[in-house]
Amino acid sequence: MILLAIVCGLLLNTSRQNPIILDQQESTPQSKKYSGEKYVSKYSYKKVNDPKAALMTSNILHATSLEEETVAQFRGALITLFGQPQRTSQNFEEAYGYIIKATNSTGQSWILTAYEGPGGPAIGGDTEKDSIEEVAQDLLNLIEATKPADFEDVGYYEDTGSTIRYGCKAQVCFYQESTTEQHATDE
Repeated sequence: MILLAIVCGLLLNTSRQNPIILDQQESTPQSKKYSGEKYVSKYSYKKVNDPKAALMTSNILHATSLEEETVAQFRGALITLFGQPQRTSQNFEEAYGYIIKATNSTGQSWILTAYEGPGGPAIGGDTEKDSIEEVAQDLLNLIEATKPADFEDVGYYEDTGSTIRYGCKAQVCFYQESTTEQHATDE
């Protein structure tokens, strides 16, 4: 019985020790998010450099599963699609943010935000605007189908004292958390 528990524990804990290799998986499990398939968006997206454009936005949907590597994949895909974020912070309760304008074929447009906040990666927008949930879901689908760019970042969660190192290299995404008395602000 003890041997069975050890084997089950090792099988369940392998994701922490082995990063996701996005291109080498035969079929990407739904929880990993990166689909590896072409996605045809209904909208065109463009990064907007006007912070005032995001004033009326709020969270629409959380963007990742509970698996930590998907947090890195989400940010890496945003870098692929839109370049570096408009804002960044070492405090991962507000790690980065993008302001994105979505436009459909008739010229109708929406302002979205893609960011990592206290609840993890998310997409926001003006919840009073018609069809915003559909547009946000389309952007999420595009992000999930986009190969992540190489990046690495280190930050902290002040409330837990955790230091996080995450990123992607050659489409292998990783997420490492350590808890110490001193974190990124004390260096």
